[in-house]
Amino acid sequence: MALKIARGRITGEPIPEAPRTIVDAVGSYNKLPFRLRARGEFEFVKAKPLGDGFTGVPVTEIRGAVLRPFLDDRMSIAANFLIAHGYTGQTIETIAYPPGTEPVDRIAGVPLKSYISLTGLTTLKTK
Repeated sequence: MALKIARGRITGEPIPEAPRTIVDAVGSYNKLPFRLRARGEFEFVKAKPLGDGFTGVPVTEIRGAVLRPFLDDRMSIAANFLIAHGYTGQTIETIAYPPGTEPVDRIAGVPLKSYISLTGLTTLKTK
């Protein structure tokens, strides 16, 4: 399998927002002991070129949940988690310092944060 990188026709530089490698796998298992159910996802997004010779950071996310349904699946309690590494919204920003100095380019993005949460869900019965 050959992977090609989109490049500008004039400069030959990689094009920002060009297609890149994305790997995503999802799975679930509904027959755990104590009527527990498990869900999981793995996602990897390869670093993208940002322009001006800068390259972003690759993003890796692992999501999962273990849930327990009650009342004929009308209610459930779940423990959810996200283990994340990387940044979302990666781009280049130009910092303009005091007059007379040269502006500086730098990579900017919002860091992804890992978390663990507990949630409860209920569905109202309809007639």
